[in-house]
Amino acid sequence: MLMEVAMFPAAENEPYPPKGLEPEQVRPPTHDTPPPPPPPAAPPVAEPAPKPVRIRRTRAGSVWVGLTAGGIFLVVLLIFVVQNTESFRFGFLGWHFDMPVGVAILVAACAGLLVMAMAGGVRIIQLRQQFTRVSRANQQVPPA
Repeated sequence: MLMEVAMFPAAENEPYPPKGLEPEQVRPPTHDTPPPPPPPAAPPVAEPAPKPVRIRRTRAGSVWVGLTAGGIFLVVLLIFVVQNTESFRFGFLGWHFDMPVGVAILVAACAGLLVMAMAGGVRIIQLRQQFTRVSRANQQVPPA
């Protein structure tokens, strides 16, 4: 008598192969359940943009910038005076003198600077007087 040897399932869920089929003919069971859907992607959290760090202007920095600009201007002016050394005869209010062109232009620029400084100084004095008058008038009026 021949004894049939039953094949044991590979896993607990698999059924025994039917009788009369060779093991190669047995298909693995198909599962009709779809794979689980991927977890929903969390919406990206928008991080607030960092505020730019602003460095405040200092008096020392302003003075440094002003002195640097003035130094560059003086170097350019010195080059101009050195390159224009040809002498000319100038007359001013009855005075006559010989002077290099570069020096004459430098003197004219300094005179213009002094006129501008005097006009600016007068305007500053006017504004201070006006501010003082307004300040005194505001001190005399009682608050409401």
